[in-house]
Amino acid sequence: TREEILAAVDSAGSIERLQVESRPEFVTESALKHSTKFSKELEVGIGLETASDKIREVSINKGFTFEDFKIAVERCKKYGVKIKAYLLIKPPFLSEKLAIEDAIASAEEAARLGVDRISFNPMNVQRFTLVERLFLNKEYSPPWLWSVVEILKRVRETVDVPVICKPTAAGKARGASNCRQCSDDVARAIEMFSATQQVSYLNSLDCSCKEEWRLKLMYEEVTF
Repeated sequence: TREEILAAVDSAGSIERLQVESRPEFVTESALKHSTKFSKELEVGIGLETASDKIREVSINKGFTFEDFKIAVERCKKYGVKIKAYLLIKPPFLSEKLAIEDAIASAEEAARLGVDRISFNPMNVQRFTLVERLFLNKEYSPPWLWSVVEILKRVRETVDVPVICKPTAAGKARGASNCRQCSDDVARAIEMFSATQQVSYLNSLDCSCKEEWRLKLMYEEVTF
């Protein structure tokens, strides 16, 4: 039971923080009141994905609104519970450029609400999903790692809370990637940034494929 898990964590001297994931409708007053009886720091992660209700409904089908998320954040803050917002980079039906702008705007909105951490999750293609069907029909591609870098650099300028990202399947066809020459290095730099919050790991990156990425941002808007 939840109580048994909390009691076990509370009695473990080596554990400082308990991290759980939930949805806004389950972040209730009674659940928070019960959970905060224990001595360990509690962090609740919620997959906000985007601050845009339209994108969350049409592209992701998440089943809750930004207002629902806001209420959950307010409840957590009332009981001294930390909150982490998960944001999705490039849901289906968004261009690369729009995906970048949406991720940045979403991080800024989440930070304004008072979240304690932001975790960016670049889209990866899973089997037996709509995204896979679009991917196989060449109607969707995961984000460039350059887009992830751009998001992290710009968010670091405007958001004060820690920002983290660990791309799944980085460098592979079904995950965020650049060219074969730089994908591994860029993915490692993203991990180092996440661990240290030092944007210098991102500023030093470069590759010839970066120009191809820039051109995609420029011309995709014309044809998207």
